[in-house]
Amino acid sequence: MPLELRDDGTLVFGYLDTATEDRAGAFDTVLVRSGDDPGPDRGGYEAELRPCSFGALSGCHISGDQDVRVMPRPSPAAPRPGHLLGFLLSGRGALEQDGRRADLAPGEFVLYTGARPFRLELDAAHRYFVLSLDPATAGVVSAADASAPRGLTANPDLPRSPSGRVLSAVIGELAVRARGFGPLAGREMGEHVGAILRTLLRETGVAAGPGGPVGAARDMPPGQARTLERILAHIDAHLSGDLSPGAVAAAHHISVRHLHALFQDAGVTVGDHVRRRRLDRIRRDLVDPSLAHLPAYALAARWGLGDASHFSKVFRTEFGLSPRALRARARDR
Repeated sequence: MPLELRDDGTLVFGYLDTATEDRAGAFDTVLVRSGDDPGPDRGGYEAELRPCSFGALSGCHISGDQDVRVMPRPSPAAPRPGHLLGFLLSGRGALEQDGRRADLAPGEFVLYTGARPFRLELDAAHRYFVLSLDPATAGVVSAADASAPRGLTANPDLPRSPSGRVLSAVIGELAVRARGFGPLAGREMGEHVGAILRTLLRETGVAAGPGGPVGAARDMPPGQARTLERILAHIDAHLSGDLSPGAVAAAHHISVRHLHALFQDAGVTVGDHVRRRRLDRIRRDLVDPSLAHLPAYALAARWGLGDASHFSKVFRTEFGLSPRALRARARDR
């Protein structure tokens, strides 16, 4: 792992951006200070860093016995750093960014970005797992973080929501068993992590849009819940076909008003749900190397979005970047 001992600490790079050998080109450069005096006479930073990858996600398992303070030191020549997810496996920690502080206990995660100043503190005998988010999820996080009143970075409430607890459990297992996955399984696990995180953002309301937060509604009576489950399964099975409210309602022998009421109780509109499911399928196709020869508009048409200009606009709104930019970032990863 590339390290450079300096008077003010140890410069670390390439723990996520493992493809680079040039510090000036690494997007993940950080300055780590250990102990009260981080100078060269103290020996510098020592830790075990084990990089790993899950498709478009890059990760690193960090084990150390020193109290450390970590701050970003991005190079102007490097790509703009994206959002990160940090997960504490053992020890104690805290992250400060954008005027907020999240104290970390084992089994909790925090979102932050290397594009702005942050301060990560880890006590001695810590195990910390960090993931760089895939381009689409990072786009959602960036857009939501800019518009959410509470913000996402250093937000201590995210791990305590229902989806946040599920994400914590998945990340914990992923960190422990990272080396047990082959390339295909690792890629699929990365997709699952991104999907859960996007669900978390919508559940908490920070990325819900006009339809409101998904899953934020009151409990449904069992009969209504079963009807909605059948409708959701129907939508997933017919994403390339006619999914107008009238067509969906007719397929289940209910009125359009009843259909809208079911989705309103679930905290989202029919149109928003259909659009998100289609965009998510398109997003997966765009980063699939076996489909790289197909233009983005052709992939969109496969999933029911035939208007190329409209597709590009709603895709950027959903993920914070264009289909072309998503493909380019995924290819670079």
